[in-house]
Amino acid sequence: MEIAAGAEGRFERGDDGRFTGEVWLRGTISDPDGTNLGIVHFSPGARTHWHRHPGGQFLYGVTGRGSVRTRGERGHLLLPGDVIHVGPDEWHFHGAARDAPLVHVAVNGGGTPEWADPVTDAEFDEGF
Repeated sequence: MEIAAGAEGRFERGDDGRFTGEVWLRGTISDPDGTNLGIVHFSPGARTHWHRHPGGQFLYGVTGRGSVRTRGERGHLLLPGDVIHVGPDEWHFHGAARDAPLVHVAVNGGGTPEWADPVTDAEFDEGF
């Protein structure tokens, strides 16, 4: 058994190669296959770049208000208590609403995510 004690966790600032805006990440425990759980804080308007996870991703809204969208599809709001599953290799983004922060828990399936271009303001607003 492994334990990631909350009081011992450290948050790191999200880098410009994966995020737009101010984002803070806390990794926890990883399984040997790469499955892991992280806690992510997004400031208003902050978001991930387009990316995909070979093992898919679950997002659980903790506080605030955000959005999740798969490329070419309609977007979904992410509110506290909501769970969204993004399937394996779906290009998507997620982040905070323009006028509210967001905290979510991300459970990432095994494998290394692939990161792509930043989400433009038009893409961020599209499909909601």
